[in-house]
This record gives sequence, structure tokens and C-alpha cells, in this order.
Amino acid sequence: MGEKRKKIIKGGEKLKKLIILIELIMIILLLIATNPEAETEGKYFIMTVTFYSQHPNCIADKWNDVLTATMTTIREGVVAINVDYIDGKWLVKSPLNLGDKIHIEGLGNFSVEDTGYFTDTDYKQDFWNVDVYVKDHEQAVKGGRELRKVYIIEGGE
Repeated sequence: MGEKRKKIIKGGEKLKKLIILIELIMIILLLIATNPEAETEGKYFIMTVTFYSQHPNCIADKWNDVLTATMTTIREGVVAINVDYIDGKWLVKSPLNLGDKIHIEGLGNFSVEDTGYFTDTDYKQDFWNVDVYVKDHEQAVKGGRELRKVYIIEGGE
């Protein structure tokens, strides 16, 4: 084989490797762009994270109808934000809104579909709290209360 032909073949092999490298980079960038975990690089709130279940110690009987405040079925993957009840009106002061898709550091992705704490008298609640639904009451109790970073992945209302 001639020297010129060897250089052309060698150059073609380098080009193939370069194309493969570019394709790999594009795949990685696409995965990062479509991965909700990637959103954790941006703006976040430090919030108190607690847990709740359908147990009567968590949800009062009159509100325990298996539906969230947004009329979806209560299920894992749902979180609640606190609302205030002042002068007969519900007020949302949380940095999160109903309908938001969020990522809680160390726990995963959730949908803000529920509200709590309800009382028949004027009551001001901690609006820096997000309450994660879990099926098991013991798990809710063991979950405790801790500060975590909460990222809004997609805005709701």
C-alpha cells in the first residue's frame, strides 16, 4: 500500500473516532438536559421536610377522603404544603405552589398536590415546610423532621 493511502486510511480512522466522541458527548448532554436531577444545580429553598400518611394522627377524619387538595388520589410521590386559615380564607404563603414538580435533595422528585394543616380557627402555619406522603404511618413517624434543599423542577399555578 502506498504511503499516501495509509495516511488517508489513518485520517479516516481518526475522523471516525472523533465522530464517535462527538456522538457520546451529545448523548451525555441530552441525558443531562432531560434528567430532573440536573435541575438540582439551580435555585433552591431550604425547607423543613416532614412526612405524613392517611393515619388519623396525620389527617383528620373529616379530611381523610383519599383525595388531595387538588382532587387527585393520595399516593406516594405527592407532597403537601401548609396553608394559613385567616379570617375565613385559605392563604398560601409557601414558596411552592400547588401543581409544582419538585426535587427534594436525597429523597427524589415529587408533585405538590396537597395542603395541610387544617383547623376551624385562625391559624398560621410554617410555610417553609413540605410534607411528604408515605403509605405507612410508622415510616411517617420515623421520617422525622429535617432541613433539605427543595428545587422547583417545573412550575404549577
